Amino acid sequence: MRESRLMLVQYVTAVAAVLLVALHLLMQGVLAPYATAISFTNILSIYRNGFYLVFLEALLVVVLVHGFNGVRIMLHEWRQSAPWSKWVDIGTAIAIVAFVGYGTRTIILAVLGGVGA
Repeated sequence: MRESRLMLVQYVTAVAAVLLVALHLLMQGVLAPYATAISFTNILSIYRNGFYLVFLEALLVVVLVHGFNGVRIMLHEWRQSAPWSKWVDIGTAIAIVAFVGYGTRTIILAVLGGVGA
């Protein structure tokens, strides 16, 4: 993927992350009492709600793509050679897929009852 498109991804995920994190904090920290928001049964019910499920997965993907793409950009600025760039890009893609997979695994376990109160 061209570098200009990857920078566009970085900007779009930054805006999306600010909106999603603000909405998440509003729903969990402002609209619900703090003690209720951090109770395990409440968290499980959130994971098992279809809307929140999609919301949390979107939040996971947006934040991870933005974060790892930012690290990729810093590593490209640190060293500049074709083999280094290739390995950084491959490593970033692998890291994103691995962490999104692990986060999705957590959500799936909560939805399917692998985690109980």
